[in-house]
Amino acid sequence: MKLRTKILWISSMALLAASLLAGVLILNFTGKSLKNEAVIRAYQNFYETVNGLEQGLIQNMDSDTRTVYLEYFFKSKKDNYLICFLNVGDREAAREIRQIYNHTFLSAEELLQMNFKSYENNDITYVDYSRGNGKYVIFRMNLQDEIDVYQIVSMAEVQNNVRRLAGYMLSIIFAVAGITMFVLFIILRHVLQPLQELNETTKRLAKGNYGERVVVRSKDEIGQLEESFNKMAEAVETSTRNLEESERRKTLFMGNLTHELKTPMTAISGYAQTLLSAKISRENQEAALLYIYEECGRLERLSKKMMKLLELDQDEALVFADTPVSRLFEAAAKSCEVILKDKQMTLECIEQGEHFFMDLDLMADVLINLIDNGVKASDYGGKIILRAYDDCIEVQDFGQGIPDEEQEKVMEPFYMVDKSRSRKSGGAGLGLALTAMIAKRHNISIRIDSKEGEGTRIILQFV
Repeated sequence: MKLRTKILWISSMALLAASLLAGVLILNFTGKSLKNEAVIRAYQNFYETVNGLEQGLIQNMDSDTRTVYLEYFFKSKKDNYLICFLNVGDREAAREIRQIYNHTFLSAEELLQMNFKSYENNDITYVDYSRGNGKYVIFRMNLQDEIDVYQIVSMAEVQNNVRRLAGYMLSIIFAVAGITMFVLFIILRHVLQPLQELNETTKRLAKGNYGERVVVRSKDEIGQLEESFNKMAEAVETSTRNLEESERRKTLFMGNLTHELKTPMTAISGYAQTLLSAKISRENQEAALLYIYEECGRLERLSKKMMKLLELDQDEALVFADTPVSRLFEAAAKSCEVILKDKQMTLECIEQGEHFFMDLDLMADVLINLIDNGVKASDYGGKIILRAYDDCIEVQDFGQGIPDEEQEKVMEPFYMVDKSRSRKSGGAGLGLALTAMIAKRHNISIRIDSKEGEGTRIILQFV
């Protein structure tokens, strides 16, 4: 059952129950009021009748005369709901009840057995009486201790009025309930429309349409729910896109790694097979072994950088310390002595006592990778400059430079601007990717300023 139908059903039942309860209470109160009015009118009529009868009776009137007078009085009234009995005989002995006037279905014995109650603390008594579906009120009064006068008052008119009123009230209740249900249906359809749209959007989102959003139309709880849904959908979309991008990068990474490993492994396998199966000169053997040694060194460097990338990708907490730039430059310069010496290059370090919060070993790896790339891009006898100022560290070379269209890609794993030169120098395209990873963990932004033929400046800015 839909939420709108459920709310409409519950609200309608609650409204109908409340209306019926109110109707019953009103009907009960009205019925009592109508009955009281009818009883009061009947009491007044009975009092006038009895009062007129009492005025006509004379004390010490003989029995026959009194009987004649009573018969005449009640016949002249022509009221079939009046009853009169005359008690004849000694007061102490059993009396004879003589019927003077009675056109009703009640006998003297039945009337005597009824429990009459006093009406407004006077001589008139009354009792409620039911017979079949009819309701009656019977008044009684005793005159001169011998005359019992009764009047039966039918409540049929009151009952009919109550039934008519009940019919009117039921008609009104169901009419109001029907109109209310219709209005409530329209209101619920309008109010719950955003939830219906939210439900449909959720289904589309579950099918992979992560760009789906709902329109926020209000500031109430439903509007807040829509805003929260949009934020959740945006988070899901971002997370999904990141996962897809991460998967794509991993696939590309593994493909490039396989390719990078295949080349040296093929060469090593070929040279080893030659050494095992062919007779070659001492000079060629040394050349083959030297090549195998160089390729093994390349594989070792590649594996170390791979392990470093994997370690940094675990998002483990790093411990930063306030470190002087002079120590960082000294560590990098010492590690790069050999590669600088091989190309007869110099390293110039410029700093003014700056300090940065960093992991010294990781930041030293960053500078080593950047210096190594600068050396590979430079000619013999060139120069590399390490410079620190404000919140920046800069590595500058005067080599071949990086084309504009390549500058955004050089931080990707296995990407090499000049693949032939990089492979010749033992590079695998992981140095700058490792640099970017370390910089990210230090919250450092990297900016590249390079022109072809003029060199490259890599600026590391601490945030």
